[in-house]
Amino acid sequence: ARSLLARAPPAARRRSVRASSSVMSGPGFGPMPSRSYRDGPAASRLERSDTTGASRFIEMSRVDKIHAMDSGAVRRLQSDAPEVLGGAIESEHAKRAHARLKRMNAFESHDYDPIDNDVEEEARRSRKRGEYAEYETWKWLMSVLIGLVMGLIAFTVDGLIEKFNDIKFGAATSVIERDRSARFGAWFVFVALACLLAAVAGAFVSYVEPLAAGSGIPEVKTYLNGVHLKGLLKLRTIIAKLGGIAFSIGSGLIAGKEGPFVHGGGLVGGGLSAFGSHTLGFKTHKPACFRNDADKRDFVAIGTSAGVAVAFGAPIGGMLFTLEEGASFLSNSMMWRAFLATCTGVLVTHWLNQLDFDAGDFARAKFGTHRDFGLYTDDEANYSRIFWWYFWEVPIFAAVGCLGGLAGAFFVNVNVKITMWRQSWIPVKNRARRHLEVVFICFVTATLCFVLTAASPCRRVPAPLREETHEIAAGDYGFEYGVHTKDAIRTQFFRQLYCDDGEYSAYGQLFFSPLSQSFKYLLHLGEVGEFGGDAQNPGQHAFDMDALILYWLIMFTLMTWTYGIGAPTGLFVPSLTVGAAMGQIVGRTVHAAVASTGSTLTIDLHTYAVIGAAASLGGATRMTVSITLLVMETTGAMQLIIPLMITIFFAKTVGDKYSYGIYDTHIKIRGAPFLNEPELTGPGLDKLRVNEVMAANMVSLKPIAKVRDVVDALTRTSHGAFPISEDDPPGTPGNPGETIELHGSITRGLLLKMLTHRVSFFNPAIEGGRDRRDALYETATERDELLEKLKQIPFKSPGIEAIAPSLSRGDMELSMDLTRFMQRHPFIVHADARLSRAYRLFRTMGLRHLYVTPSKPQIVGVVTRKDLTEETAALTLGEKAADRSAMMDDDGGHGGTGGGAYDLPFLPYYQNNPNAGEEEIEATEGGAFNEVANEKVSHRNGSGGGLS
Repeated sequence: ARSLLARAPPAARRRSVRASSSVMSGPGFGPMPSRSYRDGPAASRLERSDTTGASRFIEMSRVDKIHAMDSGAVRRLQSDAPEVLGGAIESEHAKRAHARLKRMNAFESHDYDPIDNDVEEEARRSRKRGEYAEYETWKWLMSVLIGLVMGLIAFTVDGLIEKFNDIKFGAATSVIERDRSARFGAWFVFVALACLLAAVAGAFVSYVEPLAAGSGIPEVKTYLNGVHLKGLLKLRTIIAKLGGIAFSIGSGLIAGKEGPFVHGGGLVGGGLSAFGSHTLGFKTHKPACFRNDADKRDFVAIGTSAGVAVAFGAPIGGMLFTLEEGASFLSNSMMWRAFLATCTGVLVTHWLNQLDFDAGDFARAKFGTHRDFGLYTDDEANYSRIFWWYFWEVPIFAAVGCLGGLAGAFFVNVNVKITMWRQSWIPVKNRARRHLEVVFICFVTATLCFVLTAASPCRRVPAPLREETHEIAAGDYGFEYGVHTKDAIRTQFFRQLYCDDGEYSAYGQLFFSPLSQSFKYLLHLGEVGEFGGDAQNPGQHAFDMDALILYWLIMFTLMTWTYGIGAPTGLFVPSLTVGAAMGQIVGRTVHAAVASTGSTLTIDLHTYAVIGAAASLGGATRMTVSITLLVMETTGAMQLIIPLMITIFFAKTVGDKYSYGIYDTHIKIRGAPFLNEPELTGPGLDKLRVNEVMAANMVSLKPIAKVRDVVDALTRTSHGAFPISEDDPPGTPGNPGETIELHGSITRGLLLKMLTHRVSFFNPAIEGGRDRRDALYETATERDELLEKLKQIPFKSPGIEAIAPSLSRGDMELSMDLTRFMQRHPFIVHADARLSRAYRLFRTMGLRHLYVTPSKPQIVGVVTRKDLTEETAALTLGEKAADRSAMMDDDGGHGGTGGGAYDLPFLPYYQNNPNAGEEEIEATEGGAFNEVANEKVSHRNGSGGGLS
């Protein structure tokens, strides 16, 4: 770039410099920026335009410089240069990045950095052992409560879905049985009931809460990443979401309940942990320990685990789903609590289902034999006999995974086009049109399914299921409910519909059944000898090939069209069902190929159905570990763990070459500032330094600020936090330099709460000589009440436009003491640090803002890993206790306070460990302390302290 500019005419060089100053500075966009803070303020001022940070891209009308560069040799040279790898070199790329950045400006972020102001620190220092124990106890009790509530919700929603399906299919079947030649009457009843249910589901979204649309997984994933979505966790959202999903599935829309249950679980976890409700206008006095963003985030994540678990009946898979796909901030504590919540939720669901089925025989009922996606119990099906595979099928499984990845990428790309069209013609604000779309899609879906059922060819009922047959599969299969099972299989799984006696509808078996039931047929029908055979070589249901192909194509098309409509809809079951049909097709093809060679090998179509289901879901979502566990837990295919892992690996690998996963895609097209793991970011972050992207035009507040100044700052800016400094902001007449002395930081929400409750207001003319700290509170109880009053959960502070009119003219002339409420130690990063370093710090710590310091800050010491251990903290606190006790009268001691750690022996890693000599081991009775540590212990013991 420099060489081209050097050879260009002076006028061209001036035009290039003007363009770069209005767009960006950095590699590939003008002269390489120097380390501005190292070279002095003048250099940095020359390199930064008046508008700094991301705002300079949000506010400009077009990316002029990239447009000018997007032709000829300049673009080719820049695209090949390694220093601009990851840059928006082409106009279309720049336009998309510009549009996404503008949308990001509408989002707010959560701050997971623990509160570290003077009042909070005083409260933490005075916290007693019992309070810590109470906090830990409530964390576990909350996990149990979340699982309990989700189990109840799952039982209720499942009951509603079953009731709606019974009404819809029962009414249509009754019309068919009365007159098998009449098509219109049955079609009208079937479609009318379906559209009525869809209208209710659409009304929940269009007129109650728009955020209840879709699966909710992209929204919850965005929230758990630290982005605030207004209304996502409101009470009316959970009503619309979990109430609407029962009507969506009952209507016959190509949707599943699992995705909405993820959102519903997050709503339950976040709502219960607040111990209050903004909508209902109440909060409990105790417990109140979880009313902060970090704890709420963890309980929302735990709730999503419980939601997936109760929806699939898979506790381990539910927990792994959140760890893999949902939570951005993981910890062992959260994982174990999610483990407990999922276990509790599934246990409650099983209990309630058994009580509903046969409450009188609850004590004798056998649990653990029913699968969520199983037709029969484990005892009846004997899955160890059903699923198998040959070593030469491994490449075929990999090919199925590739096919699933390609189908998933095609689904994602087509759905994006539909979503963009939907945004233009059926926007969220047009409630009536959005509502009508839901009913129309349901009308088309129900009509297609009914027409294919009415036109279906008929097939003879398999011989073992005919009425004249007394035994099924030569008596080798035992059924939990005896001989009646044969008749139930014939009437429920092989429906007669428009066929003659002794026949069943080949298409109606798939199309005239609920989606989840069709999925079970594709996976399991034929497992108990419905088509002959014996326990060693069971007959397998040969779905008509044309029925499988039709079902695969139509369901895939409807799934792509339906995902994203204005109704609660999930993707898991539709994707699994489409994949099972695809797997059956591949299995039939392999069977034909093997038979053509004259071989008598039996190809297991059940295995291919399971493999195809996993490939389809993996290709659409790009999840890996959680899908493997979910499929195994719900189908009983424990023998297929290796084929499943291979298949899902190839599905993800191939799909990632052509698109993002469906959830990540919808996060991106909505423009949320989602921060991926540092390892998954592009190379652009390594090419830039922090001072090239930072916003230098800051708005700061004084430690003792006028109420008028605080209101003015909140009114004319939308900043989420403000630095506290005695200096004027950079660039103002009072501070023409580049730096200010940072005393701390204070968030917008806290300032709004302080204004609302008139906290720390004082008149400097009257109270100037008085210690304002004493004016805040006098007792620990008053301090705790003050902290509770300033929390944003469950009652968020109103906006400044609502608070400002309530402030009188006299209030505006008062001052506010911010020193005790500001974050004393906000995170900072060096100006010339690589942007990837700031990204890791920001993403890992869950920050909302990160202040930038000069390249050569002052230091006072260094902390190493050993300085951060519990042992160092214990010894330091012990020394402080000894110092305090030395200044107090010796009351005879009360015994040691003890620590929370286990007293374990010391074992060195290797011989001759310099800090692990035998003498030290003997001297400390299992502890390896250095001389300084021993001196501290001796000091404490010698002072006669028993300070409690």
